Formats: sequence, C-alpha cells, structure tokens
Amino acid sequence: MAYGPWIGNLKVNGRGGNYGTVKLLLDETMTGENPTRLGITVEIAGPGMPPDAFEVELFTNLNRRDFVKTHEPLADSGGPTSYWMPLRMSFLGRSFDNLVFTTEVPVTKCGAYRISARYRMSGTDTWWWHNDFAPRPNDRLQRDCAVVVSPAKAARSRLYEANALTVEALAGGSYENRSTLDDFLSIHDFDGFNPFQLTYVNNELGFNTLWLMPVFPNTQWRWDRARWQWASNDNPGSPYSSRDYWSINRWLADNAAPARALELFRMLFDEAEAVDLDVFIDLAFNHAGRDVIYGAGAVDLGFCTMQDEEQWIREHHPAWCTRGTAFVDGHSVPYYREPAGSDFECAVWAPTDRLNEHVWDDANVDWFFGDYAALGPKPGRAADYWGNPVSHYDPKGNAEDESDLFYTDLAVQAETEKLWQYFGYILPYWIEKSGGKLAGIRADFAQGLPNQLWEYIVNRTRKARWDFIFLAEVLDPDVIQYRLNRVFDVLTTKDHHLYRQEEVRMSDLFASLEQESTLFGGEALVMHNGTSHDEGGNADKWAMAARYAVTAAMYGCPMVFMGQPLGLADKLPFRDSWANMYRAWSDEIPEREAVGRMYSRINKARETTAELREPKRYFLNLSGGGFHEEVFSVARWKDEVETDAVTLVFVNLNVHHGNAGTFIIPRAIRLSGNYQVRNLVADDPHRQLWGAPRSAEALYDDGILVVFTLPNEVQYLKLEPA
Repeated sequence: MAYGPWIGNLKVNGRGGNYGTVKLLLDETMTGENPTRLGITVEIAGPGMPPDAFEVELFTNLNRRDFVKTHEPLADSGGPTSYWMPLRMSFLGRSFDNLVFTTEVPVTKCGAYRISARYRMSGTDTWWWHNDFAPRPNDRLQRDCAVVVSPAKAARSRLYEANALTVEALAGGSYENRSTLDDFLSIHDFDGFNPFQLTYVNNELGFNTLWLMPVFPNTQWRWDRARWQWASNDNPGSPYSSRDYWSINRWLADNAAPARALELFRMLFDEAEAVDLDVFIDLAFNHAGRDVIYGAGAVDLGFCTMQDEEQWIREHHPAWCTRGTAFVDGHSVPYYREPAGSDFECAVWAPTDRLNEHVWDDANVDWFFGDYAALGPKPGRAADYWGNPVSHYDPKGNAEDESDLFYTDLAVQAETEKLWQYFGYILPYWIEKSGGKLAGIRADFAQGLPNQLWEYIVNRTRKARWDFIFLAEVLDPDVIQYRLNRVFDVLTTKDHHLYRQEEVRMSDLFASLEQESTLFGGEALVMHNGTSHDEGGNADKWAMAARYAVTAAMYGCPMVFMGQPLGLADKLPFRDSWANMYRAWSDEIPEREAVGRMYSRINKARETTAELREPKRYFLNLSGGGFHEEVFSVARWKDEVETDAVTLVFVNLNVHHGNAGTFIIPRAIRLSGNYQVRNLVADDPHRQLWGAPRSAEALYDDGILVVFTLPNEVQYLKLEPA
C-alpha cells in the first residue's frame, strides 16, 4: 500500500497551533542567557514506520525580523540573511499510529511571526506541508500559528489621547483659535493661555503615554453625495484621511508653516522624553484623501523624483489604488479585488471592499494591498451607493474570513510590492525624524490591511526601534478581532460603552472581560476605555474616574480621552467644526483638581504594584455567593516563592450612594502568616486600615468586609505581611 502523507496536531507550549496565537512579552535588554523558549511538537503519519524514515522541520520567521522582506521565495529560505528558516525537529515518541517530533526555540527579538511545519521521506525532494492538510476529513486546511512578541513595556502603558488642534484651543471655535504643538510645551507656548502641557499628562494625571490624533496634513477634498460632486474639506476635515504621510500638518504650527510644524513636532518629542512620557501617533493606512501625494518617502525609496513629490498618486500611480465599483446595465459591479487602471477607475471612497457599509466621504483613495481572502464585505452588510442593502457573494472570501495559507505571494506583483515598501517605510521615517523617540502608533481601521502586510510593517519598524508598540483599532466581529490579535501588541475593546455607563453592573464587566480572554487568550493585551475621539463620555467626573479604576485594575492598557478627567461628556467633534476645550480649562469647575489627583493615585498604584499588570485574576463573590452587582471586585496577584503578592480591587459602581459587602478570598491565591492592608488610592496610601493584623486562615474563612461611604469610591487594597 502506498504511503498516505499527513502532518498536523501542531502545538506550541502545549496549545493548539492550527490558526493559534501565542502572545509573549519581552525586554530585549534583559534576554541574557535565559531567553523565553517555545516548545513545539507536531505529528506525522507513520504507521509501523521508524522515525528515521522521515525528516521533519519547523518552518518559521521567529526572531528573523531584522531580515524582513515583502516576499521571500522558498528557495531563498534557510540562509544567513534569510527571513524564513527551516529548523530540524527531533523524534519525541508515538501517538497511536503517528510519530511525534519536537523542537525548542528561544525567543530573542520582538516582532510578529508565524510558525508552520513540513516533512518528507528521507532521501527524497518532496516536502509535505502542515498547511496542505486538514486536521480531520472535510475540515478546512490547517493554517499557521502566529507568535506575537511584544515589548514588555506595552503592559505598563497608560494612555492619554489628545487632539493637538483642540486640546488648548482658545475661545471662538475657528481656525484662528486652534491649538498647536507649542501648546504641549512648557516654555514655548506663545498664546498666553497655558493650562495644559506634557507635565499635566504625566506628573499631574500619571499617564505615561500620550496618543496624538493624526498630525499629518489631511485631504482638501471630499465627495458631496447630495450634489454628487467634489467639495472643499477644510473645516477642518477628518485627519484620518491624509494628504501627505511624510510631513506635519502646517495647522499645528503657530505660524502655519510646515517647517515650523516639524520643528515643534521634534521639540515635543524631546520634552516628552525629558518627562518620561512615550508618544504615539495615529495613522490610517487603509485609506487616504483624494489628493494624497507621493511625499518625501517616495523620493527616498526611488518611487518618484523630487520634482514629482507633490504629484497626486491616483493620477500617476493608479495601480496603488483599488478599482472602484462600475455601473453595468443599471447594476453596480464591485472590483475591489483589482487595482485601478486609471485615475477614473479609482474607487470614489474607502473602504471599497466593505461595499458602502462604511462611507467616509473624504477617504477617496483606497489602497490596493493585493488580493487576499479577507477582502469583501461582512455578510449581510453590503449596500449600494445610495445605502440600499444588496446581496453580494464573493467565492474568494469576505471580511470575516481568512483562508490565506501560510505561504503568500501577496507582495509579488511589482506595484503591490512597492506599495508595501512605501507603507513599511513610514514608521521608520518618523522614528528617525523624532530623533528615535516615536514609541508607537494607534492604527485606525487596522482590519483594512492583510495580516501579512501588518507583519511586514511591524518587523520593518522593529528594525528601527525594537520596543515600538502597535495598537489596533478593531471594532468588528470576533473573527476579525482575533485575526488582528495575531499581529498586534494591543487591541481595542468593543465594549467601551460599559466603561461610561452609569448603570453598568459587575456581571456586565465580568462577561465582557471573560469573553475577551476566551477570544484572545489570557496573555493578550486589550486597551480598555470609556471615552475616545469617537466615543462620548459621561459628565459625571467621579463616575468616569471610577470606571477608569476598573480598567486600570485589569491586565491590558487603560486609556482616557483628553476631556474625560475634566468631566466633558462630548467626544469633541474633530471633523465638521473647530471644537475647543477653552471653557473646560478656564471655568471654575468644582473638584477638577481632586478628580485629577484620583487619576494620579490610580495610575501610581498601577505603576508601582506589579500584580495589577499581571494576567492572573479572580473575580470575587460575596460570602453568600454570587457577585455584588454594584461593586466591581477582583483579586489580582503575582506568583511569589511561598506566598503571592496580592491586591484586592473594589470599585463602587453606584453613582448615587455608598455600598458594602463581605467578599470571599479563594484559596487559589496563596496566603500565609498574618497580614495588614493599605488602600493604595487613599489620601494616605501608607496608612494601615486594620486595627490588628489578620491571619491568612481568617481571611480565607471570614472574607473581607468592604464599606464604601461614597458613590464611585475606589479601594485598591494591598495585602502586606505583618
């Protein structure tokens, strides 16, 4: 009987590797002689056959980020400068009729990687690949395992988002009243109104990361659907539709000069470094404005001459743009799997492949990154140009699909490969322009790019700065969120509404956090927030501080928008009007400083208490069973040698009155001896709260009584050996 090949049951650290995801944190300055290691096993069919009849190899780009390429032919793998490496696996044992092979790989470099495996009969040339087989008959073919190695500091990020045109704008709400980048600086603020600066973000509120909304020039045009014509887009227009990825918006300079804007941009990074504040910028890579130009980066890459730097890409390089929908015999025919052949063929707005589920009138270039499975609308969400629902079936896939296998040639076509290189150069360019200080990005509509391109961008950027952090906006269904989790360090939560609701309950928060852990894995970093530039907040400053205390108590990245600590319920419009925060800064607002001090205490507790940044958690029940629905309650701990470092977090979710309850501490948390307790966010965080120490057995048996005298009260109770 002829041999029947099969390879499968790929496992990484004991977990299923077929479309699996491994999330790791790494400090490259501390890898030393004891790096984190991945143990990998795979099975091959071998009934009655000896293991030396086969050669089995792991195939991966793990640790190879410094050799990243848009595409590497299989024949070029395995060399000293190759991006992809085959690693020989050794025989481990048998599993029924299958042979099990294993290897161990150290993890030494941050990046976005993939793992597959292959095997062949000894002495032959034919390789059988893990991705050529289904795990079981009639299943889909197996796919690669993703390994996301993130900078360890990502778990310490506490983000404050700001719109540089708005954060310190003067009264009036017009172009002349806008704020500029000098408003972030301590000694170069020239308008005489200076309630905000970088030290406010860091020293007064305790955030360690400033997320700037887009700072690039935005498009000057938008499509007016009512009049079916192009219209001006400068009041101020969306910054998420860029005109030039390679310069700073002149509106961000006090004198409206591009050179001055770049100078202030650099000064901002210098001062941010001086106060130990990381700075992220915000980018939309999926789409741009109709008038997007080549820019300085294209000149550096040799894609255009310096004389052509200001030319519109859609007119001179339409193959970089997606072909739009055409009308044939009265019907619309989408062509989102093809590049445009001319300026006229370019899609009118982006994202073209979503077939009008999203219509951003000033996003009039949709970049063509290749033909891949996840292109296409979400099932049942397509519409025509007028918003009428349409039925659309694409046999190649849709937005909720990722059938692309391990080895891809997405970047083989010359024009597509150039576009990948163009986008892969943007972040290294700005790292250099910032003096090496740019620390991360928030990627707008991150699902608008194929994972393989994000992998290239991540690894290309990490060659320039190894601890660069990638935060993805992904607000689509679970399968799309999971896909982006396979390349990004941090993802946004879909459940941001929970963190601004007055009526939110413990079971709501529990269900959301558990669902995220189930979807992404317990080691995945999720950014939790109640406000953003897209999400309005709640005018109750103390309620929002309490909701922030919930996010800061969990593994992940807590975040606020600039108006949240000031009690602004409005998300502050940034596209259709020149919004400002003048009154929020200048009016006499009771308790503004007290609320700011509470954010500072929460952030300091998170910074100084390691267990609050660890994945381990246990949501606490009342002594009588079940949750206290009006009290968020969780135990956070870090494994120690004999006992655990433990902080118990309680947040009164009631916005009107106090609360109380006795909560049980599970024995899964190791306690020993006697303990005292401090509230890390109290006026005096050093004061011991119990009249006498309590024994571990008493804590297990009797639980802990928590009393809130105020609505929105927060207690971070640190258990300390007495």
